[in-house]
Amino acid sequence: MLKTQEQRLRTHLEALGAIGALPEGGVNRFTYSKEYYEGVELLRKLMTSAGMTVQVDPVGNVIGTRKGRTDRILLLGSHIDSVPNAGIFDGCLGVLAAVEAMQTLEENGVELKHTVMVAAWAEEEGNTVVGLLGSGAFAGRMDSLTNAAIEKMEALGIKRESVPAALFPDLDKIDASLELHIEQGGILDQEKVSIGVVNGIVGIERYDVTILGTKNHAGTTPMRLRDDAMQKAARLIVELDSLARETDPEMVCTVGRLEAFPGVANVIPGEVRLTVEVRAMEPASMNRLKKHIETRFPEGQCSLRTTFQQVPVPMSSICKEAVSKSAEALGLSQRVLNSGAGHDTMILAERIQHCGMLFVPSAGGLSHCPQEWTEWRDAANGADVLLNALLELDQKEDAEFQ
Repeated sequence: MLKTQEQRLRTHLEALGAIGALPEGGVNRFTYSKEYYEGVELLRKLMTSAGMTVQVDPVGNVIGTRKGRTDRILLLGSHIDSVPNAGIFDGCLGVLAAVEAMQTLEENGVELKHTVMVAAWAEEEGNTVVGLLGSGAFAGRMDSLTNAAIEKMEALGIKRESVPAALFPDLDKIDASLELHIEQGGILDQEKVSIGVVNGIVGIERYDVTILGTKNHAGTTPMRLRDDAMQKAARLIVELDSLARETDPEMVCTVGRLEAFPGVANVIPGEVRLTVEVRAMEPASMNRLKKHIETRFPEGQCSLRTTFQQVPVPMSSICKEAVSKSAEALGLSQRVLNSGAGHDTMILAERIQHCGMLFVPSAGGLSHCPQEWTEWRDAANGADVLLNALLELDQKEDAEFQ
């Protein structure tokens, strides 16, 4: 089994993490910023040293290519843009581990059947223009950008025409795509498991819910005569929590915003508005919670409006098997789990049939913050599994990808 170099991967992660580092801790490296382009230049150097030819496409995706014996393609990568006050691993590990895998192949003189492309996708986080812009443009899935998004983009020097120009013309030649990422949750860390084999990226539904009661005087209305919208909302929140746990152990349900009206101390609320977000791999699980909200109260006392929907994205069996087989061969513990967060793989899977992801532990389950951390050995384990899963996919017959 080929293995990557932990110290070299660490050095590269620390070098990228220093670009946009804040004095108080954390990193700001927003797409199209000075810091972003400094990161792009670092990647150019690392990819070139690893034997790749490098291009930056019209929307800022950095793509390194290592030619194989054929023009069939295996795609690796993640992103290097950050949220505000971020850590150094989110996205960056997936990019630099892929570069490290290419460096290892180069040093060992390994020629692959497939051409390998390593991508650092622009604007995954969506802090500058819109989320998944780079990978979406590459896959031809950014045709419906809003005027507001286009205005933001053009103000940064990226033309409207750049989005269709970034469409990769040979999508049909990509046999598979793999993305290594930190888990951004606490399951692997808590269970002391080295590798997460991602089963799929969960679907998301968000609802604006309005519950009506009767606004009344808080001092003169006995408890038995109250029609308190806040009490109704509180009971619903507890019910949704229990129903989510009962329905699907992999589902999560969150009430992230709650507003009472008129919102004063001495008036019983006559109206409560709340947001409910449900995430699950099974659409039926999400639908059960939605139906509960819709039928929980008598007609006219509750309304629900769906504000966001994202369908679940299952990972390809051929990719899951390659990741699992590689982890086993390397002697690393593994478990199957879902991704509760969105990733570039989500939009790539709309055009690439075989997509997969693997996770490594996030210490304490923390991410999107300066305290985000993955142990260096865990990072190297992820790079090793990524490399050997790539080799496993490279050995597949063409017919297996059909």
